[in-house]
Amino acid sequence: MNRYLVSIVLLIALSLVYGCKQEAPAPVAEKPKYEFRHDGSLDIISKDGKIKCSFRIEIVEREDEVMRGLKYRESIEPDQGMLFVFGKADLYDFWMQDTYIPLDMLFIDVEETIFQIHENAQPFSEERISPTQANNFVLELNAGTAKKMNIQTGDKISWKRLQ
Repeated sequence: MNRYLVSIVLLIALSLVYGCKQEAPAPVAEKPKYEFRHDGSLDIISKDGKIKCSFRIEIVEREDEVMRGLKYRESIEPDQGMLFVFGKADLYDFWMQDTYIPLDMLFIDVEETIFQIHENAQPFSEERISPTQANNFVLELNAGTAKKMNIQTGDKISWKRLQ
């Protein structure tokens, strides 16, 4: 009887050890990596017609690209920017959710004139950054660029695609 009882206890113990599967830890989701895509160039032109500065730009128009913007990017070069191109004039507002770098945002109308500059938008902020009038474009640059390059409302942009 003793031997029989020991065998049963041993079978139960083995069943518990091998019958309970350990769950593998859930994989840690990696941050998506996005690289700068050089789609074109953009000049900022003063009211007297002189080029103040030039940027290599990534052009975003598709809804998924517009929604992502510069999210998850750890940096952009001083001569790089992202140009948002909208099909029609409207009040397109922005925010900094999941955006790691501080930005200057230039709101631009249908005539390609800068009418509003929001300087130093803070990373990860969910505060809405809203234009004061309908815009067709927004140019995002590293924070401090607008001041450093003396970009002002009333300046114009001139941009072109590489292809």
